Amino acid sequence: MEVPINYNDDYSNSYRKQLSNAMLESRKLGFIRDPIISEQRSISDNTLRITHELVSDLSATLDYVLPEYWGNSCQTLSTNIFAYLNHQGIEANIVLGNVIINGTDEFEATLESLRKEVLAAAPLTGHQAVHAWISLGDDTIIDAALPPRLVKHYNAPLRFNDIIFIGRASEMSFKYKLRYQPILVGTEFFAKTNPPDPMDLLTELKQRRLR
Repeated sequence: MEVPINYNDDYSNSYRKQLSNAMLESRKLGFIRDPIISEQRSISDNTLRITHELVSDLSATLDYVLPEYWGNSCQTLSTNIFAYLNHQGIEANIVLGNVIINGTDEFEATLESLRKEVLAAAPLTGHQAVHAWISLGDDTIIDAALPPRLVKHYNAPLRFNDIIFIGRASEMSFKYKLRYQPILVGTEFFAKTNPPDPMDLLTELKQRRLR
């Protein structure tokens, strides 16, 4: 479905409000873990630079975990980036939601559809109509799955197969016509709907350090 959009606005303001509401809705659904991130905490460009370096270091591991197409593997990618960044001392969390790509509703995720998945009696089997990315809070976005998807479905340059989006919501909107829409926040979404729990990987990394 095509959605008319004004790309000249400061989308970061809207993103922060959506992120705040997503954390509130997550608590209503019974997510009890610390949200880790905050839309009110300012994330500096230097922190994003350090994050970029860390994620670049992780990319070889991601290539090993997912040696082929990444565009349908946002859960695996976000789980690994979440665990690695927190293990390295960068506070980050998984955001679940939707992305509007140049006016097209790509994933058709809504609060109601995600709520139904969380409240279902058993974990979902098969495809989930949701996108997952990482945020450090503020207006930040880290997304490894979307760039190759843009190449496959939206004629983006082939170089997008080799990049990971690390930036701010307004930048993603202005440069790439991408509107990220947070709906829920937290590792508990996948823990409840489509295990394994991303927190298990972080725990494993911490245990390795202690050995």
